[in-house]
Amino acid sequence: MNKLDKFINELCGIFNNDRQINYELESGELKHPKAKHINGVCNDKIINLPNDFSGYFVIEESYYEQGKFKNILPHLFLFTVNEDDNIVLISYEIPSNISKEEFRNDNENLTMDYKELKVSSKFTPMVYKEKNNAYEGESISNFTPETEFTLKEKIENGKMYVSEVFRKNGKITFGFVDPIVYEKIN
Repeated sequence: MNKLDKFINELCGIFNNDRQINYELESGELKHPKAKHINGVCNDKIINLPNDFSGYFVIEESYYEQGKFKNILPHLFLFTVNEDDNIVLISYEIPSNISKEEFRNDNENLTMDYKELKVSSKFTPMVYKEKNNAYEGESISNFTPETEFTLKEKIENGKMYVSEVFRKNGKITFGFVDPIVYEKIN
């Protein structure tokens, strides 16, 4: 199994942070939303992929619950290997003709055209470095001159540690410096 295949195997599946939420509830300090990620390779949903295409497109379905607030945030990512043999995450725009409710791994009718896919102009690609069977990456993106988005991830042994922070003029407006800890459940 090559490095990219090994990484994709770690990344894909169903993850939640139930253990983290239970611990926070027991300790009396709920800091994070209840969250679930469903990650799946979706190359088979993309027409016109080049014959020699060697990357993996992944749909990441993110579901968040905090009190009565519920949010769905789907993403389309491309994972490849760069010249330094590191994994690279490139974010793509979800095609405008597909709603976020329809943009799911289990949607058998979902199709996209490779020729129409657009790289996100806002997101700075993230490079994961591997050490001791763990993959760690960080990306800092400037969404506007005032708004910065920092994404840090660590993936190892069936767990994902994800810290996402939005800052406006240097002040945190949304997100968590302490990561959401997702555990693979399937």
